[in-house]
Amino acid sequence: MKKFLTAAAALILAAGCFGAVLSSGAAEAAWPEKNITVIITHGTGGDTDFNARLMCRLLEQKLGVSVVPTNVTGSNGAIAMSQYKDGTPDGYTFLMTNTAALTGNEATGLSDFGYDAFEPVSVYGKQSGENIIVPADSPYKTLADLIEASKKNPNTIKFGISTGGGVYIASVILEQAAGTKFAVIDEGDAASRLTALLGKHVDATIAPYAVVREYIQAGQVRTLGTLLKEPPALLKDIPTAHESGCPELILNTLYVCLAPKGTDPAAVKALNAAMMDISANSEEYKKEVNRYNLQEPWTLSVEDSIEELKNQRELFMKYSKFLQ
Repeated sequence: MKKFLTAAAALILAAGCFGAVLSSGAAEAAWPEKNITVIITHGTGGDTDFNARLMCRLLEQKLGVSVVPTNVTGSNGAIAMSQYKDGTPDGYTFLMTNTAALTGNEATGLSDFGYDAFEPVSVYGKQSGENIIVPADSPYKTLADLIEASKKNPNTIKFGISTGGGVYIASVILEQAAGTKFAVIDEGDAASRLTALLGKHVDATIAPYAVVREYIQAGQVRTLGTLLKEPPALLKDIPTAHESGCPELILNTLYVCLAPKGTDPAAVKALNAAMMDISANSEEYKKEVNRYNLQEPWTLSVEDSIEELKNQRELFMKYSKFLQ
């Protein structure tokens, strides 16, 4: 842990020293005048990384400067966020994460801060939906099967989660609503949880559909249901968890861009405007979001992003007493 914190601190301090703080009078007109650093809180191969890198690539094309993404991982994003929130607000260093990490870590006590420790730039996308998945040869054909088996043999079905995030919260809601207990194992981010499932180290886990789609199509993994209230916009032939044995289990993960507290509002608004323009007008962005997230592009203004993050926090904090 100390090694991760040291590496994260060095990266963020280097990024913070990359330039002076923007003056509010000139920021919007001049920004950006140099390269931008984006810290991604989760590892390569997962949905947070994909969405962040997609946006970074198109921002680079639009803004005419290098937008350099760097992964700083660990503790469901808590390592990067805890260091980054106190970084230099230079207007050229940003962080991309997801709401399951940002608000989930606060609800579980993994972090002692929430979205208001930052300057929110934008909520910029919807996940394809977390899915409860099992190996294709699993005896559990439905979510009801999994719940029934866990009731008969509590604390024996190995359930892979990521401590502190939305997946952990979802597992707690599932246990509370179903009146059962799983043998919960921290297997890291979505890509790592999938690896654990395929290796039979866990019996079930939760992962975004985008991450597991090819494995479902290849007959290696079965989904027992999405945690979305409704299936993704471009995917209808999938059950929902709340209609398949757990009515209270509804959860969606959103992607979010943040700046250090004190970042010039003009720089925040300028980046938000660029992201909203890409979301509304880039055919490449639409194609990739459709393909990977199975959703339509969806990016909010600064004000609407803050409201959405507030709502997400209220939802997660309802279950905080079961999580700490």
